[in-house]
Amino acid sequence: MADPLARPFLDTLATVIGRARQSNLESLPAAAGLLADVVGADGIVYVLGTGHSQLVGLDVNRRAGSLAPVQVIFDPMWGRSELVEGYGATLLTETTFTVRDCLVVISNSGVNPAPIEAALAARAAGTPVIAVTSTEISRAARPRHSSGKRLYELADIVLDNGSAGADVAIRVGSVGVGATSTLVASALIHETIVEAVYILAARGIELPVYRANSEDGGREHNARLRERYRGRLNTVA
Repeated sequence: MADPLARPFLDTLATVIGRARQSNLESLPAAAGLLADVVGADGIVYVLGTGHSQLVGLDVNRRAGSLAPVQVIFDPMWGRSELVEGYGATLLTETTFTVRDCLVVISNSGVNPAPIEAALAARAAGTPVIAVTSTEISRAARPRHSSGKRLYELADIVLDNGSAGADVAIRVGSVGVGATSTLVASALIHETIVEAVYILAARGIELPVYRANSEDGGREHNARLRERYRGRLNTVA
């Protein structure tokens, strides 16, 4: 790098986040409104991602600054079986979707069977679906589920992460490095939660948001939230 102040990945990431912000001007408020409705109705926000997409769900699970009624549908295979039809249904064995809930499915390509099966199951139960995906990559990819569907086609709301091609931000000769999809997806989910909390506060609804355990009263507050949702949420690895 000739410019000692240049930070190629950070600069490119900022550009991709900016692009995602613009492309989701309507879908971000819609997703936040849905989350606020779900929490206000005492529903559960289910989150599923396989492979690296699972990191996005885990990042909002049982942590300070996130909503308490978030349930990650954990994939113990970390994406190694997401191409196997029927595996997505297996991940839902202990999950019962209701019309009060919503499902957030994170999949960059949006064509693999596991996330498709999760979205289909939610739709069958009348549960709204939010997809976090790359519409550009998904449209260019061949569907891998027998339904022939892509994730964005099954979603009520689509949050586009703006990634393209092979999901690499930087080219060094013939080598691509610096994936953006997971980081941008995480930013979109956190933005959705923040906006949902604003909506809940405006409605005068008690905010079921975890605090840092290091705060005065934080542990006690979090224990009360866990008790409130006891039996409805499972811990994940």
